[in-house]
Amino acid sequence: MRLMEVVMSRCGRILLALALFLLAPVAAFAQATSSPPDQGGQPQGASQAAPSEQLLKPEQLEALVAPIALYPDDLLANVLAASTYPLEIVQADRWVTSHKNLKGDALKNEVDKQSWDDSVKALVSTAAVLSMMSDKIDWTKNLGDAVLAQQPDVMDAIQRLRAKAQANNKLVTTKQQKVSVQTQDNKQVIVIDSAAPNTMYVPYYDPATVYGTWPYADYPPYYFGYPSYIGAGVIAAGLAFGTAWAIGRWGNYWGGGFNWGNRNLYVNHYNRVTNVGNNWQHNPAHRQGVRYNNANVQQRFGNNNLKAGSANRMDFRGRGGEQVLRSGQDRPGGGDRVGDRAGDR
Repeated sequence: MRLMEVVMSRCGRILLALALFLLAPVAAFAQATSSPPDQGGQPQGASQAAPSEQLLKPEQLEALVAPIALYPDDLLANVLAASTYPLEIVQADRWVTSHKNLKGDALKNEVDKQSWDDSVKALVSTAAVLSMMSDKIDWTKNLGDAVLAQQPDVMDAIQRLRAKAQANNKLVTTKQQKVSVQTQDNKQVIVIDSAAPNTMYVPYYDPATVYGTWPYADYPPYYFGYPSYIGAGVIAAGLAFGTAWAIGRWGNYWGGGFNWGNRNLYVNHYNRVTNVGNNWQHNPAHRQGVRYNNANVQQRFGNNNLKAGSANRMDFRGRGGEQVLRSGQDRPGGGDRVGDRAGDR
């Protein structure tokens, strides 16, 4: 009897937490202290703000994008787009965890059948990135909210950080990635391409190392650590590259990028020579009822989002009230690894 009471109490708390997450905006990303973040979470001192105050300052944006600014452009494009669909990120990560037996074409074929946005499906092929975004769901939602409310500012923040890393001799061409300085729309920008078209290497780095002395004491950068197989000495030296992910069979979900000059984001087959592609458009149907924390964004997408979310909320919640925002579970084995110890050490 006592066991049943404990189970019911726990389920009630979980459902209450989910209801708050689904029906209320996540608190603003606003760091108010200089306390550095630990490897597993966000900086300390986040404070709440009203929806009308949700535009972030340049230094806040740099702190927010610090962990991903040095990702290859095609991976970064999918991360930014997918971050606007936080529930689908968690759905996909949970799905991969429960389908560890699927590999190669079998995995791809089953992912094709899912209803997630293509940017989310793409990240199944780089399971470590999908897992990180699911585990750090508050950061993911904050990133997505910033992309929706101030995409040009987000892209400018990424370019500023790339310039800092390059000036610090930490962002260079390697066998995993090609770094180039280009002129787009009369603006000099830094582009990062994968060295091999069908292979994706995810870089890991300590923001304090690659960007140099962080100038914003009130807004320390997010930092999520690195896989245990990468030595601390490598991270201390700059960029380290983790598992190589084979994305060739996932080609219809990749090929995105940016026109950094006009600050446009593209997904799926962006032409890097002509800088021509289809501008990415947020689809509120894939938001699944999660509130937008910016009043203008809510006005643009809110009604369609609420209609879409009402049909999917129970499916996401789980019939048994499973906890969505969890920590410490076994990590998924999805995606296709080219090598277990790829990259520079």
